[in-house]
Amino acid sequence: MSEQGRVLVVDAEPMVQELVRRRLGEAGFGTVAAASGQEALAAAEGGGVDVILLSAALPDGDGLDVLARLRAMPSVEGVSIALMATQRDAESLRRGLAQGADDYLRKPIDRVELTARVQALLRLRRHLAELRRKSERLEELNAALERLATRDALTGVANRGSLEARLAEEVDRWWRYRQPLSVVLLDVDHFKRVNDTHGHGAGDAVLRGVAETLVVAVRKVDFVARYGGEEFVVVAPSTDAAGARILAERVRAAVAASPVEAAGLDGAPVTVAVTVSLGVVTLPGAPEAAALRLADLLARADKALYRAKQGGRNRAEVAE
Repeated sequence: MSEQGRVLVVDAEPMVQELVRRRLGEAGFGTVAAASGQEALAAAEGGGVDVILLSAALPDGDGLDVLARLRAMPSVEGVSIALMATQRDAESLRRGLAQGADDYLRKPIDRVELTARVQALLRLRRHLAELRRKSERLEELNAALERLATRDALTGVANRGSLEARLAEEVDRWWRYRQPLSVVLLDVDHFKRVNDTHGHGAGDAVLRGVAETLVVAVRKVDFVARYGGEEFVVVAPSTDAAGARILAERVRAAVAASPVEAAGLDGAPVTVAVTVSLGVVTLPGAPEAAALRLADLLARADKALYRAKQGGRNRAEVAE
């Protein structure tokens, strides 16, 4: 590609092709020629074209049909297209602009106007490309902001704010559809001991490892969040008491079977055995008339978790 840009000239007349290519070459543009719609499509499909000058009349069809096919090609996305037509083809120019052409040139083509319009079309091409890059960057930033707002920075699972919002949705669904709802609150056993023995870096590694294990161990419909500190919550929709016990045991066993590799205080690698204690609470499929507060739901799970701790840890207890 030349310094100025590359132009595809589509015209059935060899003299028009030669004239346009010579004038654009003098202005520093690279050019490639096509004499028919099929040749134009083949040349454009390879990419590397910044501007297309397309004749409204071609031997194998209407230039407007070729324009529509060009606009549908991924390789032509963002490419500036100008129609070339005589004064008699004014209607083709009008329709072409309505169907996606960016500009037009009247035949016979003026040398000064040709260069000026191609330069303007090239600026349009580059401007659109810059807008596209900025738009993509904006989407990336918005996605990052959403992650910051809804995800725990350390573990990558949902944060407490997202948990509260999801619980509110699930409780509302529980009221409306009379489907059971279970919540599992779990706490990493002896987490302070990990920090004191191996350092906070190892403690962070343990929290990340537990989060990864949880995501794999639960169902796709379940919701995993970090509640705070070394506590996590699993929200299990449409799960009765028996299913919640099975889920809790699966989570407990998965964590116990997944020691975490971390760096110790001296930087040497250490393997940290990890277990969790769990408290399980289930809302039955027939809601009571009394209002339910989310804090009460989590408090019941917390009481069951406390019993699991008191009972020796690395176990699950069901709320009364």
